[in-house]
Amino acid sequence: MYLFRLAMASLANRRFTAFLTAFAIALSVCLLLAVERVRTEARSSFASTISGTDLIVGARSGSINLLLYSVFRIGNATNNIRWDSFEHFAQSKQVKWAIPVSLGDSHRGYRVMGTNEAYFEHYQFGRQQHLEMAEGREFKTDPFEVVLGSEVAKALHYKLGDKLVLAHGVAAISLVKHDDKP
Repeated sequence: MYLFRLAMASLANRRFTAFLTAFAIALSVCLLLAVERVRTEARSSFASTISGTDLIVGARSGSINLLLYSVFRIGNATNNIRWDSFEHFAQSKQVKWAIPVSLGDSHRGYRVMGTNEAYFEHYQFGRQQHLEMAEGREFKTDPFEVVLGSEVAKALHYKLGDKLVLAHGVAAISLVKHDDKP
């Protein structure tokens, strides 16, 4: 009993230090729980974003760079593989489906992705949600058809049937444009 009273008297004499210590411990526990929550949510978000993707094949580069740019559109474009290499993988008996993705061009500062109809058929995001068209339709066989994201269409005031010109790189202004193929 004497030891307990002695400890309480010591705490009373060091109220400010004891308060700061308790506050620091509480803050540390809160930060630990917050970091763990962010880590768990990031892992869940990553897993749901890449759901249904078993393999990403690309030209030689860093594997993290390939993943970040092809799936999350973060970072810089890597080199493309040759079309016959893509067809070789796509026609393999072990491959159920394949989506070609070519990145690196832009339109007025917005990134452009080249692909084919398999993207609309198989690509899923979030909790296995398919892409939905706000207006228009998916492109089929014409290599010069475009599907534009609704946010980009609103920002640039585009409507169905408008023509656009792509440019090399992702800058808002580019000196090398595909003017011959609007």
